[in-house]
Amino acid sequence: MNIGGIVARAALLKEQMKKRPCKRCGLLYDPTKDKRCPHCDHLDQKGLEALIEKRKREHQGNKQLGKVFFFVALVIFMLMLILWLSQSI
Repeated sequence: MNIGGIVARAALLKEQMKKRPCKRCGLLYDPTKDKRCPHCDHLDQKGLEALIEKRKREHQGNKQLGKVFFFVALVIFMLMLILWLSQSI
């Protein structure tokens, strides 16, 4: 068991527990450090919509990247399986 990893994870969780989602943009911020959301407080409605749209595009890009990694992992697994089966025959 990796004690350092557990401690680091606990510290990260402690930091995340302080953060709250903004009611306007949905991003997390620490209300003890910032009175208002640093992401959207300075934005007007048009800027807020652009920020939300940017987040949606980033999320879609991350989903696509996840699909690519899954496909590559599947191909590597199939190649390893074929190599293993060919050596055992």
